[in-house]
Amino acid sequence: MDLCLFKQDIDDLIHEFVESESSTLNDMKRIWLSMKFSYIYEASPSTNLAFFMQSLYAHTISHMVNVDSLTCRLGGLYCLYCLYETQPFKPPFKIYLSLREMEKLKTLVAEAKEMGIKVVPALVKRMMETNMFLFGFVDLNEGSVSETINSLTKLQDARIQVAYEKLFTDTAIEQYISMDLVSYTTRYIK
Repeated sequence: MDLCLFKQDIDDLIHEFVESESSTLNDMKRIWLSMKFSYIYEASPSTNLAFFMQSLYAHTISHMVNVDSLTCRLGGLYCLYCLYETQPFKPPFKIYLSLREMEKLKTLVAEAKEMGIKVVPALVKRMMETNMFLFGFVDLNEGSVSETINSLTKLQDARIQVAYEKLFTDTAIEQYISMDLVSYTTRYIK
């Protein structure tokens, strides 16, 4: 599943937010609506929806934990919130957040408080209270998500192959399938 276009859309949205030198959730909502960003779900795949959503979240979180600028990090946080709130899936897919990313979010909240951006602490508090996050220990960036899925798929394929070989190697079923009825009848039917 190629998510490059979705990621580019997120990059464009956050870039527009940064270019407008905005700092509030209302500014992000205005840009979100002007770009008709909720249509991002119209092109979502019909399978692997959890992978799709976590990939969008992971890419957005990469902006939120970025060290470039406060505006970019705020754009990432607001985009993350909007992605969660506008998703058409019931129950909604939670946002996986590692402990390292949680620390970065905490730092973002403290920095926003210092700058007088009062909506950030209230927004993060609301996100916590409504249980939007799924906390974990492992850092997942976009690349590692697909690498992990690919490695797990290869491992599963290898296990299936071993099970297949054990099941059909020199067994009565194999002899029966290959129509070796002479050796089957002499071995098992007396």
